[in-house]
Amino acid sequence: MTNILAEPFVPSLKQELDRLYNQKATGELTLSSQGGTKTIFLLAGRVQYITDSEHRARHWKRAIAQICHEWNFPQKILNSQPWECDFLYQGVSKRHISLDQAKSLITTVTKECLLELALEAKVNLQWKEKEQAKSTFSYFLSLAPPEIHPILTQINHIKEKWSQYDLKPIKPQLSPILLEKGKNTIKNPLQLKYLNGDFTIWDIAFKSKQSPEVVAKSLKTWEDKGLIQFQSLKDLSLKIEEAEATTHLVSEKIPSPISVNQEQVKPQPLPEETTPQGNPSKNHKYLIACIDDSQIIILNLKKILQPAGFGVLSINEPMAGFAQLIEHKPDLILLDLNMPNANGYSVCKFLRESPVFEKTPIIILTAQDRSIDRAKAKLVGASDFINKPPEPQALINLINRHLSAAEKNKVQMSASGF
Repeated sequence: MTNILAEPFVPSLKQELDRLYNQKATGELTLSSQGGTKTIFLLAGRVQYITDSEHRARHWKRAIAQICHEWNFPQKILNSQPWECDFLYQGVSKRHISLDQAKSLITTVTKECLLELALEAKVNLQWKEKEQAKSTFSYFLSLAPPEIHPILTQINHIKEKWSQYDLKPIKPQLSPILLEKGKNTIKNPLQLKYLNGDFTIWDIAFKSKQSPEVVAKSLKTWEDKGLIQFQSLKDLSLKIEEAEATTHLVSEKIPSPISVNQEQVKPQPLPEETTPQGNPSKNHKYLIACIDDSQIIILNLKKILQPAGFGVLSINEPMAGFAQLIEHKPDLILLDLNMPNANGYSVCKFLRESPVFEKTPIIILTAQDRSIDRAKAKLVGASDFINKPPEPQALINLINRHLSAAEKNKVQMSASGF
């Protein structure tokens, strides 16, 4: 069913996105206007990505230039739509980009696309429920309302400026091109290089480090004098291949929503005694990640591990702490099985899907000592299983055994040329 999104645009879109978030909806929200079609991919009510029918590659490449310009992003899709999310997954899992960079890229593209919609006279809306490949990673990377709302506030501010400067006919996706009269008037080489019809207002704003409304205001002055005119540009070319084997993003239960303050968690530096620089520190050869929602359990694990010479990375919320796991790459992971905001089996399965933690020993901690739990833990890739609270010497022995096996495996792989 297609509806016209009511004016004012920003409050109406906010209301619609909040409604879908409350319903934990998964699917596609299509927003059509005279300037083309934008598709917002939603995962459990969170904004996963937004694509543009007119300038999809331009948005993507411009965001990369701003956020992670040294990243040579992949060209082969593994198993995800939209392909941008698949590429971000590959980039983060292979440690070519950070989780923060991936999320900033999504935020940048979202802001551009929604501003373009906000500047249209009329927007048609259509919602379609649609199953997608789901993973803990894609859920964590997507944008929840506390992250979308500030974007909408910024867009509303820019739209007000656009109106104040009388820029209504001008859109940021348009490109200025020099006219004959302009060739005799504009002589500054720095200005001329942006007036050849190859750069949109978005591009000029990024390269000149100015806001799009300020750039558009300056260009409008030249348009009023007959020095330039605006034209539409074709999208950039981008070669995308589909892989035959699709094994990375598999379906799983989406975790329960986490609280607002957790949604906005940024990776924090580790305490001095556990900050890894290659190795955890000069005194710690190995870094052990402890993932448990209980501060008491974490504290008890530290009391066992630190005197034994291990560095400890404490994570109370796996969703918010994944960035730290990627950043510090622990040598072994102790993982609680039952946490309120994440299922330990799902977290373990996700870690095993990532090349970063494919070979990392993962030991499950749980108070449930049942054969079915042990079997299930093995199925999702757990290296071992220990009851909690663990007996100190038993835990140390278990950790040493798996670290020793991991070291031998590394040596064998190195000797074989891998």
